[in-house]
Amino acid sequence: MGFQLDRKAMFALAGAAVLAVALVVSFILVRTGPSPSVVRPAAEGRLVRVLPLKKQEKTLWVSGYGTVRPKVEVQVVPEVSGKVIQRSPGFRSGGFIQKGDLLFEIDPRDYALAEAQRKAQLAQLEADIQRLLQEEQNNRADLEISERHLRVVQAELDRNRRLRDQKVISENQYEATLQSFLRQERTALAARNALALIPPQLAQKRAALQVAQAQLEEARLNLERTKYSAPFDGRVRQAKAEVGDYLRAGQPIGAVHDMRVVEVPVSVPVEDARWVVRRVEGASRFPASQEEAQRFFSSAEVLWHRFGQTFRWEGRVTLVEAGLDEATRAITFIVEVDAPLGKWVPGEYPPLIAGMFVQVRIRGIAVPEAFVIPRTALHAGDQVHIFRGGALDVRKVQVLRKDESEAVVQNGVDEGEQLILSAIPDAVPGMKLRAAEAEPGNRTPPAGRAP
Repeated sequence: MGFQLDRKAMFALAGAAVLAVALVVSFILVRTGPSPSVVRPAAEGRLVRVLPLKKQEKTLWVSGYGTVRPKVEVQVVPEVSGKVIQRSPGFRSGGFIQKGDLLFEIDPRDYALAEAQRKAQLAQLEADIQRLLQEEQNNRADLEISERHLRVVQAELDRNRRLRDQKVISENQYEATLQSFLRQERTALAARNALALIPPQLAQKRAALQVAQAQLEEARLNLERTKYSAPFDGRVRQAKAEVGDYLRAGQPIGAVHDMRVVEVPVSVPVEDARWVVRRVEGASRFPASQEEAQRFFSSAEVLWHRFGQTFRWEGRVTLVEAGLDEATRAITFIVEVDAPLGKWVPGEYPPLIAGMFVQVRIRGIAVPEAFVIPRTALHAGDQVHIFRGGALDVRKVQVLRKDESEAVVQNGVDEGEQLILSAIPDAVPGMKLRAAEAEPGNRTPPAGRAP
């Protein structure tokens, strides 16, 4: 019993000793440990990025997409029918042709025979006209002789009439003279009639001669049309003609296009199209010709994005299609590019050819004093957030144009004010803010080309 009490007392003493040691160690640590740092409360207001506003001249570019097509493309259509006896090696799909090259030839023999027949017909008509002219000359001479003879017989008849009245000659003698006069009068009348018939016959032959001349010219043209030559330097888009094929007049067999100029039709929304048309000093009426319309448009560029690169060609707006597109209600501008093959480098720079789907950027008007801000800084209702005196100021601005990356503002803010770029949930005018100027990468894009 006494032994058990001693063990309990020993355990109690040991626990007290451990507790005492723990208290001593804790006291030493508190006395010798580092002083706690002082945490001051954060400054009042949300931290936002700001960008100083600066006026600049901004050129408005209008973008769109379209498919490259030849400006000049000619359908190859035979004008005469016949069998192909010759074809140029370049007259096949993808082939190259030079101006004046013979593309194909149709058997000309039938057309040469037709020309010979027209020539013979023309010669016959010319001979008939010469015969009629000779007959006219002969009939005029006959008429002159007949009328002269008639006057002689008339004089004899008058003399015999007086002699009959004087009973110098008998009635039978007078009747014989009268019969002679009547016969000569009929001869003169026949000569007049024969001469009078010559002019209408000549007119008929001359009209037939004109028809024959036209038919001969047609035969010559048909003979020339058996050979079809290239109208310009270009390339064959398609061709369906081989030696031995029978071609029918009016049936298309291919198409060739001029490689010197291509064009791209670009549909632009009406709200963007207004920035394309330049202001021309003194212009007070709608253009009445292509030359007048050209003054209102400026340059453009065509971009093709492929292989992780962007290839660029310079162009110009040359035409605006009449009316709005019925499907999209947009305006279609025609952009031309000269020398589309001029920048071609094998393996490095492609040619601009028909069928390529490209982006087109048209240089619009230049706004002399405008603020260009990131699109994300423009909020609903055309409002912007301005950092002013450590607080939020909400402004409504006049937006000239906006796209996915930027907005062009003209009124509502002043130069030097600080535009807030950071998003502020539940923005309330006058709320406290702190400013941190935006990094260079977030600054307003420079004037000129859009990104």
